[in-house]
Amino acid sequence: MARLTPPPGAPAPPEPASALAPAPDTPALDLAGGMARLMGDRALFARVLARFGSEYRQAASAIRNALGNGDTPLALRLVHTLKGAAGIIEAVPLSREAQALERVLRHPPPTGADAGTDAGDPWQRLARLEQALDRVLLELDAVTAAAASVTASATGSATGSATGSVSAAARTAPDPGEAPAQAADPTHTVWRLAALLDEGNGEAVDLVHEAAAALTTQLGEQRYSQLVDRIEAFDFDAALALLAKWA
Repeated sequence: MARLTPPPGAPAPPEPASALAPAPDTPALDLAGGMARLMGDRALFARVLARFGSEYRQAASAIRNALGNGDTPLALRLVHTLKGAAGIIEAVPLSREAQALERVLRHPPPTGADAGTDAGDPWQRLARLEQALDRVLLELDAVTAAAASVTASATGSATGSATGSVSAAARTAPDPGEAPAQAADPTHTVWRLAALLDEGNGEAVDLVHEAAAALTTQLGEQRYSQLVDRIEAFDFDAALALLAKWA
């Protein structure tokens, strides 16, 4: 992933992220948790993983560029979006690093406080985020490679049966264990709705009505009504923005 050099006058970029801390022992992705968060919808989870790998591969570079240009509002938007996307796929370490960087950008420490430390230096925080993002992408690439191998094996052994028509998208994530249905859990319903909105999936219109009770419990009647208005108008971006604001 490319590292952009800040312009003259900007803080010097940090050492490579790998030098900042020892390799964490927590997994970059909790696949079972991600499946459960989307109510066991394996195909949807596969699409969400694929979209994350495609859309956020250069996220750290984009944030670095915004900071280097002194555009803190843009950097904040990019970090906040990445934090939400990481939460949907249960990339917990990445979500935490994004939250830490967002906090530093929103509330910079007083001059001299935490100077040169991870706690207050956005460049150091960004390097840690980049390390966490790289770990997620490595695991996603491994998942994709394993899925491709499984798909190729299944296709090769098929003899015109339905096996050969199994959707590749439904095989993208390796089986982390059967995730139990979470339809009764309002929190999981909100996350599944967010995932559908994020990919512009029309199933969001059905879900927002089918899960009215769960969503009202989680959001409250007024917020649920606002959400329905935007989804019924097919303004999925606005609906997703509301969920991100309320999360």
